[in-house]
Amino acid sequence: MSQRNTRHPLLASTVFCLSLALTAVLSPMVNAKASASWLGYGSEDPVIRLAVTPVEIHIDAPTPMTGNNLELLLALSGSEGGLGGLREKASREFSLYLDQQVQERFGEFFEDERVHLVDSRAPLTLHTKFDIAIRQKILDIFSSKDFDLEKGTMTAYGTFRYRLQGTSGALVLKEGTVDLSELKLRARYSTRAPKDGGVVEDTTREATERLLADMAEEVLDEIEDALEADSLLELARR
Repeated sequence: MSQRNTRHPLLASTVFCLSLALTAVLSPMVNAKASASWLGYGSEDPVIRLAVTPVEIHIDAPTPMTGNNLELLLALSGSEGGLGGLREKASREFSLYLDQQVQERFGEFFEDERVHLVDSRAPLTLHTKFDIAIRQKILDIFSSKDFDLEKGTMTAYGTFRYRLQGTSGALVLKEGTVDLSELKLRARYSTRAPKDGGVVEDTTREATERLLADMAEEVLDEIEDALEADSLLELARR
């Protein structure tokens, strides 16, 4: 007979152990920087040129478990790399995904604004930085004779910071911060764990990527006034 809102003992003990392992081994956040600049984005008929630095990203997010048996993941905690390696790999992949989303959305915005993006020799330089924590909240547990199903939400917290500097480098002309929690970014996830030790079906990755894509768009909405061509020209004339 199925039970709702009660964690199955097997799932409870397994997830609890996994949580402890993650907390002990993986608590530091991963710092990732984009490997490429934004060259190729922006207007070919510019009103102003803007130098852009790689997006700096610090991200702490749940580790997707798709395709991995929970017991196998626990066993990995004692192997070389182990759960720490899985977590770092996931964080690097999420950082690269967010970087791509930011470049795409900001690049399209700058193209519309006739702002040409370069890596140097511009009157202004844009620096951007994300400090992100994504947390899961369990909403429901369903247990049957064949599998345990967990459903919940993922919520984004942290900050986004930007600053616009003049040609001297040390001169900050404008800067700002966006509180990511105020954007109320959420996505649903589910984890289905077979009781026969089969493959875990987990939508954590998809949910995280939806959050990051929404984050790139919402952050731009928050700061776009400061990045419009007219605003940049005004700063550059100071």
